Amino acid sequence: MIANFFNKTKPINFIFLSILITIVYIIGNQAILINDITFNFILKKIFFLFLLILSIFIINFIIRKNILTDDNSFAILFYILLFGIFPFSFSDGNILVSNLILLFAYRRIYSLRSALKPKEKIFDSAFWIGLASLFYVWSFLYLFLLFFAIFIFNKLSWKNILIPFIGWITPIFLFYTYLLLIGDLSFFDDYWKLQFNFEYYIYLNYRLLVPISFLIFFGLFAIPPITQKNLLAKIDFKSTWFVLLAHIITALIIVLIAPKKNGSEFSFLFFPLSILYANYLQITEKYWLKELVLFNFFILLIVVYFL
Repeated sequence: MIANFFNKTKPINFIFLSILITIVYIIGNQAILINDITFNFILKKIFFLFLLILSIFIINFIIRKNILTDDNSFAILFYILLFGIFPFSFSDGNILVSNLILLFAYRRIYSLRSALKPKEKIFDSAFWIGLASLFYVWSFLYLFLLFFAIFIFNKLSWKNILIPFIGWITPIFLFYTYLLLIGDLSFFDDYWKLQFNFEYYIYLNYRLLVPISFLIFFGLFAIPPITQKNLLAKIDFKSTWFVLLAHIITALIIVLIAPKKNGSEFSFLFFPLSILYANYLQITEKYWLKELVLFNFFILLIVVYFL
């Protein structure tokens, strides 16, 4: 029943998905129920909810424009459910904003598969990565994803290698200039101090251990059959699949080195994993298996929140 409902992209799907992410967001922000509520606090929470709903439509545009999945809403549903099973992903506003900005970079990176205006796409994606890194510095690692896409989509040239550095430094330089004008460079005093953390004991908490284990299991289960299918596909679809795998690896590296580990860092994985999981459902011919996968996600959502 769930699989049938999301098997096609329909306007009613977006209404349901918008309601679902609102519910997930409210439950995830349990602090709303226990903290002293101020007007600024409410405005801040509403703003971040707006960003999350906006991200649904941006992701749908990226998927449709670059044919990352078939005509269905599975990827967006998984994206919301991943936020749901990692409720602490709502706790860091900088990461939420960085992830939204990175969506614009992903749009340009995946569109490099076409021959239309590659230099503009490379500059734009690097610019968005630079802007995202102002909110979360480790976002700059997505430059490696951009270089990989340049290579895999056969856009390799000395100009295309230089452009990402120019695009990335542009928003950083503009922001530095602004701070210089107002006489406050304290932001950049800490910006270039790349902090990292390799202590993972917090992941032993059941609210993180259970969803992490589920993501690893389902990811390892889904990658082999999708890889086998895409190796037989056209060269551009094959290349896109390799970019998606590189995307997952890049996001995983950010998770592993994140200086603050509370679950919010996993949100960098949500977009590529959503595409991965959606592609798995598409190639699954057994209807009961599709329902089982989605059912398990919803059960996990309940387990994380209420047990």
